[in-house]
Order: sequence, then structure tokens, then C-alpha cells
Amino acid sequence: MGSIVDPAEVFLEMGLSASVSEEERAITLGAITKAEGAVKRFLGYDPVQRLRTEFYPMQDYSSNYQGGVWEASDTQAFFRRTIEEATSELLVRHIPIRALPAIDLRIDIDARSGTRAGSFAAETLRVEGEDYWPNYDQSDSDGSGFCSDGMFRSFGLWPTEAGSVRIIYTAGYTNEEMHGQDASVDASPIYDAVMNESRRLVEKAFVRMKTVRGFLAGPITSESLGDYSYSADGSLAAKLYGDAKDLMDASKMALESFVNMGWRLAS
Repeated sequence: MGSIVDPAEVFLEMGLSASVSEEERAITLGAITKAEGAVKRFLGYDPVQRLRTEFYPMQDYSSNYQGGVWEASDTQAFFRRTIEEATSELLVRHIPIRALPAIDLRIDIDARSGTRAGSFAAETLRVEGEDYWPNYDQSDSDGSGFCSDGMFRSFGLWPTEAGSVRIIYTAGYTNEEMHGQDASVDASPIYDAVMNESRRLVEKAFVRMKTVRGFLAGPITSESLGDYSYSADGSLAAKLYGDAKDLMDASKMALESFVNMGWRLAS
């Protein structure tokens, strides 16, 4: 699933499924893109299920405390700082975390976000359930772990050097969950918000168009009386959407329970 809402679903909702012009299609696609962008900004993440590769922490921590411990790998020894800000909890950006496919989590203090040659080698792999565990709070319809708060807990403190932790994990909702067709997880409010916002933007564009034997898409650029004529320019369609950076209050209320609150408060 590449996007939250399919253009054909918007056409069907608006009664345009029988015949859609190229201009109407272009305007609708643009509206969906803007609506999905607004929803993702409000949530703070992309809710579509995908495999993610991310490096943590995303910034260096500063502290006057100079404590630490020496650790060693097969090839080198290094001093790991244990500053006051160190914690046993690590929040990731995308939620919900899915147990399957298996999570690949590695810790390499001198990895430099994977830019150092040989970083995140096989021996840096950590074992789920022994070294760390996602804060699973339920199971999905396949019986796999489902972590809605995006939190990884550790037996010990997470390192504080930026880019020393690499996590490859799957997060987000399936197409069935988005459409309210899953027995365990209902993410349909996200789909509904994108659909409603997409329709709003399309209708805002169409309200400035003339209807001649049905919809004739494209902003009117010229018009004359007498022998009626007009011209339409689909390339100007983006100007018809108006300000799409914000969402309707109803959409915000529907999305509130899906916001990654831990990430929002930490950022």
C-alpha cells in the first residue's frame, strides 16, 4: 500500500467513477497528496505500514557529568558515557511497531549513523527479549506483537552518542486496518480523515469550475457572453485548493488518539 486513500475511492465518493477526465484526475490526485501530507504532519509520522531503517539517538546529549564505563568488542575497546540524561527507554518515530517481520536492532558506539566502515557488524546485533523489548500492548489479527506507543525498553541504559543505535523495524497500519476491515486493529479514522480532507479540497477546486454536461474540470481562465465560450487550465489547479496546511477540527479530533504523543513531547 503506497498511500492511504486510492483516487478511485475519492471518485466513487464524489459520484465521478463513471467518467473521469484527465483534469479531474490530476486535481483529485493533487488533493489526495495535500490531504495525506496534512494528516501525516498532524500525526507526526507516516501511518502506512512500511519497513523503516532509523538511527538513534538523533541528537547528542550534553551534560557536565563525566561518568561512564569501558566496554569492549572483538576488535576495540571504547569508553561509553553514562550521562544524567541516559535512560532505559527509547522512543521511535513511527508507530505502531509490529513484531513481524523480526526487528533488527544493533548498537555500535562508534557507528556514526552507519557511515564508518564496518559499523553495525553482526556482533552488534541485540536479541529481543534478552537485551531489549518493544512495549507491546496488544496483538494484531495474526497474533503478533503490536506496540502503539513506539517505545523500546532496554535491560540497561541506551547509549547517548548520536547514531549509535540502528533499528530496522516495521511500523504502521495495513490496508485492512485502515479500511476498518481487521478484526483486531481499527485505524479507519485515519482513512476517513484523509478521505474527508481530500473531498474538501477537490470540492473547493470544483466550486470555481463551470458544469457543462457534467463536470468540466479546470479553473476558468477566460469567459465571454453571447455565443458562450470559456477556456480551462488544469495546470492552475493547485491554486484552487487554498491553504491545505491545516485540517478541519473534525479531522483533528478523529486523529488525536493516533498521534505519537511520546515523540511529540520528546521533540
